Amino acid sequence: MYQSCEKYLNNEDLVQFLNVTREKHSRYFDFESIGKSSLGEDIYLVTLTDKEYKHHSEKPAFWIDANIHASEVAGTQGVVFFIERLLDESHPNTSQHKELMKKMTYYLIPRFSPDGARAFFKESNSFRSTPLEMSYDYSNFKRQDLDGDGDITLMRWKDKAGPFKELAGHPGILVPRDASDFPLDSHVYYQVVPEGTWTNFDGFKKAKNYDVGYDFNRQSPSFFAPEGIQKGAGTLPLEFPETRAVANAIRARKNIFASNSYHTYGGFIIKTPANVPEASVPLEDRMRSEMIGELLQKNTGYTVHSGGDDFVYVPGQPLPGTFDEWYYLHLGIMGMTVEYWDVWKQAGMSWKKAVEKYETLSAENMVKLVIWAKENLKRDEYFKEWTSYDHPQLGKVEIGGFKTAFFLTNPPVKYLAKEIENVFEGSFAVSRMAPLVEVESILVQPVEGDVTKVSVVVKNTGYFPTYGSAQALKVKIVNKPLCKTSLSAKSGELKILSAPTPESIHHLKGFSDSNPRVSPFFGTGFSHEYEQQLSWIIQGHGEFTFEINYYKGGVVRQTVTV
Repeated sequence: MYQSCEKYLNNEDLVQFLNVTREKHSRYFDFESIGKSSLGEDIYLVTLTDKEYKHHSEKPAFWIDANIHASEVAGTQGVVFFIERLLDESHPNTSQHKELMKKMTYYLIPRFSPDGARAFFKESNSFRSTPLEMSYDYSNFKRQDLDGDGDITLMRWKDKAGPFKELAGHPGILVPRDASDFPLDSHVYYQVVPEGTWTNFDGFKKAKNYDVGYDFNRQSPSFFAPEGIQKGAGTLPLEFPETRAVANAIRARKNIFASNSYHTYGGFIIKTPANVPEASVPLEDRMRSEMIGELLQKNTGYTVHSGGDDFVYVPGQPLPGTFDEWYYLHLGIMGMTVEYWDVWKQAGMSWKKAVEKYETLSAENMVKLVIWAKENLKRDEYFKEWTSYDHPQLGKVEIGGFKTAFFLTNPPVKYLAKEIENVFEGSFAVSRMAPLVEVESILVQPVEGDVTKVSVVVKNTGYFPTYGSAQALKVKIVNKPLCKTSLSAKSGELKILSAPTPESIHHLKGFSDSNPRVSPFFGTGFSHEYEQQLSWIIQGHGEFTFEINYYKGGVVRQTVTV
């Protein structure tokens, strides 16, 4: 079994895995620090490719980032699984994986926020992205692991005005109070907040508002909304070293055509962009986005949602400052988010609206969840029995409730392998949509005397175009293909008499240009923009080398004897 399937990796485990993997697979695997976190930890980027066949920057590339939110560590496991699977010598598809790494590069960020992950493994459910103290106080409540058991669960106390009650027939399990629950003396209701204390407590007011700190996935420049509008966003886009390091790393790698961002939870695939009308997204990009969603859904069973309408917490208000949207709108990279793990589906529930899974839970659905948990997990794996605790400010309270870290937010270890393998298959399928330029043919023809004509046909055999997306062209983030030539004379003078002009060398469409108008009965709307013929007239004898950089489509290079 892979290490990624056996246990969740903390920061030390992850670094050890990276070092051991580099020792064992140095031909295919390397990693580097792209910067330091706010608290001084390295942020690592993995490069996965066959180093003996072109430099990683000369191949089309697929990007995955994970664990931007402290508690969402299943994403890290998914990245580690991705590495383990592609480097697994015993896997039936190992020859295909190796062939693919000759032609492609994978850039992987296993842990976007190492500070957040470290805090999570110490005190689960403590922070959104980072343990940094916020400059803004929305309430004077601070989460703390009061009983020192390593989990920040809940604390409750009886209150006739409380919004929670125990589920009938299931002692200890809390559900929302019905609107018709009149406060009779025989009924017991509760106030419930996470474990914690209030600073400057006045002995009476117990408000708890936003208390989980900064959210790095509200930090991108795409429709950034500052703190006063979007809680957790901070003051400026990319103001934290983590967000700036990742932004610099992806911007520097011009060969990336598409990306997946790994989050938890809910079993969702979220399409981007969210903050622009779908009708304004170029049709060819919408078609490719639909195909990416279909491939991910086919392999994971997750549901596909638009970040602009059906995956919003407040109708009409898409989330600002998300990285996958920035990847697309500013960098032209076809980004999509994958939210691992749907415990609700495991328990046989269904929903009309995606974000309902993050909101309230009816008594009927809670019964389904509890029954599933009882049948599949040990009680102490998902629930902490309510235990009396002398709170320094409130007096007698009870601490307990669901242990959400590896039940709700991340899959329990026994479910981890299947979950991350399914997502791997989806992401791996998406990565194989890459553009790929190859030299189709080279024709050397004598013209007159020592003059020769070299005709080259280059072809994009992949799904994506070599420019990646229409958005990339629109924002001018992708350059025109760049052609370089060199000569090595055998004897005498060797020179180029004529060559293609830079303007005549263009990007190449992929076979997606024919979709969805592909019929096995009537063929396709045919365009000949997937290949191009280029010619040089050369005088003399020796070796002529041409190199064309299609960026997201890779580099082709070949030497011809004339």
